[in-house]
Amino acid sequence: MKHILLFTFIVIITSCNQWSDKDTLEFMEQCEKTKWEKEFCNCAIEKVKLQYNSFSEIAKNENHISEILIECIDEDKTH
Repeated sequence: MKHILLFTFIVIITSCNQWSDKDTLEFMEQCEKTKWEKEFCNCAIEKVKLQYNSFSEIAKNENHISEILIECIDEDKTH
């Protein structure tokens, strides 16, 4: 849970207006720094991109991001 909160904080801090390649790369780098598997990070970024058009939208829906991250953790456990 501590990692989820840290990751959410990092995403919010790096907020900008749209999903660019740079934003995606930064999201993935931050995710991988938390020692999560690359597959988990891929799951998280895909779910976030489907739900939000930009990093700035994430800041408004902080609790939902935690739910998305938990979904990816649960999916990883079932595989």
